[in-house]
Amino acid sequence: MDLLFSVLASSLIFIIFKSFPKWKIDTLQAVIANYFVAFACGIFLFSDKIPCRAIFNDAIPVALICGVLFISLFIIMGLSSQKNGVASTSIAVKMSMALSVILVMLFNHASIGLSTILPLMLALIGVFLVSFMKNSTQEASTHLWMLGVLFLGSAGLDIVLYFANSAWLPPGFHEGIFAALGFLMAGIMGLVYFIVRRLRGEIHFDRRSWVAGIVLGIPNFFSIYLLVKSYSTLPLAPQQILSLANVGVVLTSAILGLSLFKEKFSGQKIIGLILCIAALGFIIMLD
Repeated sequence: MDLLFSVLASSLIFIIFKSFPKWKIDTLQAVIANYFVAFACGIFLFSDKIPCRAIFNDAIPVALICGVLFISLFIIMGLSSQKNGVASTSIAVKMSMALSVILVMLFNHASIGLSTILPLMLALIGVFLVSFMKNSTQEASTHLWMLGVLFLGSAGLDIVLYFANSAWLPPGFHEGIFAALGFLMAGIMGLVYFIVRRLRGEIHFDRRSWVAGIVLGIPNFFSIYLLVKSYSTLPLAPQQILSLANVGVVLTSAILGLSLFKEKFSGQKIIGLILCIAALGFIIMLD
């Protein structure tokens, strides 16, 4: 159930982001506020799990890495969406699943055969078909480096979250406190970035956007916390959890986009969804 609720929380984030343009919400300010709200969620819910100062300090370097990845990937994602197009940016992030899954398998010395490659390939093709849209407004290839950074960075975040739970954190360190700590780091860095841009006159404070961050922060906390927790609670291999999480979000988000935002489903997208469902079935049946 942890993984299921993580997927649902991630899909809820998709709905909230999709609603931002309608309400003229500044995404950057909402995301910065969301990090502090997510931090508050973790501290409020698991205040009795906060470890002693020495153990807490041991987790700060790992949380700092997560925080850097959270905020930097978001900023690059926003820039890439403007320069390379939303579709290309989305595909780069979602395709990173392949790299993270393969790396986890290699780190765990898992056997790589047809039974593991087939569902991964089905998932990749399905995700590509669901995400790809022709975009005639894309600029020249001078900004393609952003797609490479997003591909590697998103896979890196998956790897960090996995190893944080399995090896790097002190024994018994609660997942909720770790997730809260990572969000705090991201929030502090995001706030510094906002203040610099504000002093330069590049951005103006928008109260509604900060309020919107409250709505965004709650599902964001649970999407990360429950994903990290699922590595300990589910009787599945790490690569299966990663695949299920990524494909599940793509599938759920596409269905929500159809039902809530009346998005059009082309034949290409329908085939992609079918392949995603088939990949989920193979992943679940794997030993």
